[in-house]
Amino acid sequence: MGTYRKSAARSKRTAKRREMAGMFFKWLLRFYYKHSPECHCGWAMKPFVKYTDGHQWKCIWKDCGWEAFEDSNGDIDFIKINK
Repeated sequence: MGTYRKSAARSKRTAKRREMAGMFFKWLLRFYYKHSPECHCGWAMKPFVKYTDGHQWKCIWKDCGWEAFEDSNGDIDFIKINK
């Protein structure tokens, strides 16, 4: 019974460390891409050039599929790209 408690406590510590590492990574991306919008999934978007000379961004996660672009009025519009 003592080993179960130790493994459960170790599991909680590992989960907490993983969560903190994820939060640090998220903060680091927001710092690196500080002038980029936030995706609907909550992560930073990275800039890219695909269609026009305007500003465009896409989510850092390929599975997410969201892209954003700046229209002629200066508003940011989001598009869900299905692959």
